[in-house]
Amino acid sequence: MIAVLPLFFALCGLRAGADPLEATGVIGLQLKAAVDALGLPQSMFTYRGTDPTRDDVVFFYPADHMYLFWYKDRVWQVRYDRRATAVVHGVSVGMSRAAVEAAVPGRPLVADGDSLYVDLDSASFPTRMRIVFAEDTVTDLYVYRSDF
Repeated sequence: MIAVLPLFFALCGLRAGADPLEATGVIGLQLKAAVDALGLPQSMFTYRGTDPTRDDVVFFYPADHMYLFWYKDRVWQVRYDRRATAVVHGVSVGMSRAAVEAAVPGRPLVADGDSLYVDLDSASFPTRMRIVFAEDTVTDLYVYRSDF
């Protein structure tokens, strides 16, 4: 029983305000592991890409305002929308651009349009975070496999 408690608390941490290691840890999970860790999503839908090879199945978890994007049988991207309270690698929705730049020291931030991109450390896959801004405020966070 004692050996199971750390696993239980680690998986519970995925549910509420996922922290940086857990957000990147979701990338690559297969269906059973994701459902075991997060439970069933409230909804599931397709997200149409610019062509059929870019279509995704998406699971939505409203408690965390988190979306899991699937490619074949693995999570390839995690999104937190403008209602999320999660802190991902020191960044959260509602932060200013200056606060984000201060929160991500030692890592190059690459600007492109309304977003900043930063490469993350991950044991499993190369990962990157996209930080989306509107009027100098973070509105969305994406953590994804950067080798896609």
